[in-house]
Amino acid sequence: MFSALFTLFVASEFCYYLLIAQTGIVEVSHSDIQAFFTLPLGGVLGSLLVYRSFGWLNTDQRKIIFFIGLQALCSLFYPSLNLVVLGLLGISLGMSAPLLIKLTRGRYSEIAIALGFTYALATALFTYEPILRGNLAIALSLIALVCSFFLHHVPEPFIEQRSLTLYAVVSMAVWAYLDANLFETLSRSVDISIWREPTWHIILVFHLVGMGVAYLFRDALREYHSFIIALLFAMSYMLYAAREAILLSMVYPFVISYYNFVIMKRLSNFGNLRFLGIIMVFTGWIAGGGGLMSALFGYTYIGVIFICMLLCVEIYHYVYQTSQKRINNVQ
Repeated sequence: MFSALFTLFVASEFCYYLLIAQTGIVEVSHSDIQAFFTLPLGGVLGSLLVYRSFGWLNTDQRKIIFFIGLQALCSLFYPSLNLVVLGLLGISLGMSAPLLIKLTRGRYSEIAIALGFTYALATALFTYEPILRGNLAIALSLIALVCSFFLHHVPEPFIEQRSLTLYAVVSMAVWAYLDANLFETLSRSVDISIWREPTWHIILVFHLVGMGVAYLFRDALREYHSFIIALLFAMSYMLYAAREAILLSMVYPFVISYYNFVIMKRLSNFGNLRFLGIIMVFTGWIAGGGGLMSALFGYTYIGVIFICMLLCVEIYHYVYQTSQKRINNVQ
């Protein structure tokens, strides 16, 4: 029961981020960064300060309850969110994201189910007018708030601590940038906006397929995740350039689900809130915001440059590792 409540908590927060923070507020603000700039600023501040205790807020669960409650309060004003409310909402999201990731330590099944449900629901509701999502924002916040009172009942699983290299952190940030850049470009495209076309059911299916593949091969393909993701992003950008809507509706949702599961799996091995907060600043707020800004100004080609760099590094790593294995076998 408590595992189900935990999964529901994670899914509701992911849905809130996708349908309200990422697509809802940006669309309602007509992509005018001056109308919502306090949201990412608050997010950065919240993520950087999440490790600190503030009086009564001296445990992870109390912080979660408080900031999800703040999220619910801010949602009452949606879509008429002024800069102050947006800043408070940003702090709430910035605080809750590292705490959520910390709670998912080793819970790979719950991560896959929550992400799969999130992408399925977000795909189905993408065409729902952003200005009318006020009730949805309140409902998702209340679901997460109710579930947050039971999180302490969920047993903490045993996990194997792994290190995270600088390249792994940079690659995750680049994935987030590539995703935000292409997503926002597609959202504003007049000739190939796949989420607003009859292809939405294809997108839904391949979101689930991508999540299933990432979950089933989470360990078997661990050394090749980065190369696979870079290759799939390269295919997605090429299919967008070729205006191949059907194929893009298969490949792009697949890589979105795949890379997000890989990121969650990597970060869930760490329980240090200060570290998770810093990672969220770079991968979520800075990289994601950079991708959004690139799309708004029409700099989609920057994503292509990043993809070429990623592929070159991944190919070098593969060749180097293969040669090292051969040398070791000879010896």
